[in-house]
Amino acid sequence: GMMGRGTTWAAVAVVTTAAALSVGPRRLEASPSGRGPDFLTSAQRAFEKESGGRIFDSLVEYPCEFQIKVIGREDSSFVEDVVGYISRVTDTEPSEIKYTTAASSAGTFVSVSVAAPVDNADELYECYSVLRNDPRVRIAL
Repeated sequence: GMMGRGTTWAAVAVVTTAAALSVGPRRLEASPSGRGPDFLTSAQRAFEKESGGRIFDSLVEYPCEFQIKVIGREDSSFVEDVVGYISRVTDTEPSEIKYTTAASSAGTFVSVSVAAPVDNADELYECYSVLRNDPRVRIAL
């Protein structure tokens, strides 16, 4: 989707260049699995292109419950899966994770607001990375 991306191109160009410079040397390391560090780095780079760098390193005090809003295609397991992703990344029991949901008027999409109990910025970035790898997820804010 192209929602809300129109105004970010200039910033994206600058951040992309900075990101390319900062991760350059690391890409020379061979990853035994073929998907290890490179895969995570590219997912992280994609996130930082959209957000303007690692803003959560400095703007958030940890540990905290960080509100993440996820909008995705409604199906029988979407909400449970979103809570499950946050549960696994933060090593927290699913029953302890607080969340609220709201369905779109047509019922096609559901919005899930999750309080992610993160210990550090890396955990928070990993939450976003995992959520955005789910094909049902349209937006993770």
